[in-house]
Amino acid sequence: MQDANSKIYSLGFFFLFLVFAASSYHSYDLFSKSRENLNDATLNNDLQLSSVLKMRVAVRERAIILWHMTLEEDFFDRDELFEKFYHYGAEYKKAREQFLNLDNSSDEASLFKALDLETTARAPVLRAFADRLMVEGDEDYTDELNGTLTDQIVVAQILDKLIALQQHQNNLARKSSEKEIEDILSNQIQIMILIFFFGFIFAGFVINSSVRQRKELELANKKLEIQASHDSLTGLVNRGYLLKQLEMLLANVQRHKRNGAVMFIDLDDFKPINDNYGHRVGDQYLKLLSDEMLKVIRQTDILSRLGGDEFILVLTDLESKEDSLIVAEKLLETLSNEYVINNLILQTSASIGIYQLNDAQVSAEEAIILADQAMYKAKKSGKNQYSLI
Repeated sequence: MQDANSKIYSLGFFFLFLVFAASSYHSYDLFSKSRENLNDATLNNDLQLSSVLKMRVAVRERAIILWHMTLEEDFFDRDELFEKFYHYGAEYKKAREQFLNLDNSSDEASLFKALDLETTARAPVLRAFADRLMVEGDEDYTDELNGTLTDQIVVAQILDKLIALQQHQNNLARKSSEKEIEDILSNQIQIMILIFFFGFIFAGFVINSSVRQRKELELANKKLEIQASHDSLTGLVNRGYLLKQLEMLLANVQRHKRNGAVMFIDLDDFKPINDNYGHRVGDQYLKLLSDEMLKVIRQTDILSRLGGDEFILVLTDLESKEDSLIVAEKLLETLSNEYVINNLILQTSASIGIYQLNDAQVSAEEAIILADQAMYKAKKSGKNQYSLI
């Protein structure tokens, strides 16, 4: 009898062990697949987002270049701008091809089809306007420029929808992965209750492993959130985050009659630093200047890096409009100081364009464009100064 019981106990323990081992292996496999699916989904979305952001920058730069060309009197300078115009056109095309080679959802395909329809209709007008600027003399291009910029805003809005859609898909992928992990944990705990006595040690291992994976997933999610809203070099917020905050600020200004301002900051003569000392030194210098600018502004203000040596500063809840001028003067002083990096003494200055927010119905993009126009005016006036628009 004892031998029989021993055999039954052994068989029972062996059976429970097999159930426990099989369930644990199955759960671990589901965890791995969930993480792989999340990584694949977020990687594809990140590549899509990168492509769309490149197209967005190209659209913006081409619009700004056209505006600069209408102001530029020197033919050779205008020709240089003309080459940049077509360069960004080529960058847009490369980014578009990259996007099309990725896995796209039906919503993305629909938006991209609408984007292609808009660009197909508007691109010839854009190129024709650029070509005419190279052959005709000084004329008043205000109406045509406004129409062209309006066309580009339409294209930019579709690209913004694509950016928002990809960020939404990343959020959905993370939430779906978290839900899958919660369901897996629930099923595993139920099995552990039935075989708790025989599988106590292994159950502890499974729980510890699950907790560790959950923490890794949370850390990965936090990292993705930071990457999605911050510049990788300076740690400042990126364009997408800035636009959202600026839209809310504009609504607040228009509703409550509060003061605010948008500053477009462009470093003067930054390119020689990269050319003479290399991009590594240039990147360190940009990071240092970003940190110094953060010391000048309040925590409630928003400083963003658009790319290269261009920054946007959004000032909120100002007591008076003159406060923005005080901040601009402090920034000019800070950015014109000498700084030491790798035993090199570096010094630049900045041109700052200021658009003071008011009751006018403008979008975040339009506010940035107006600040950019003011910056260009300051740069043409001799640099190391600010200008209002």
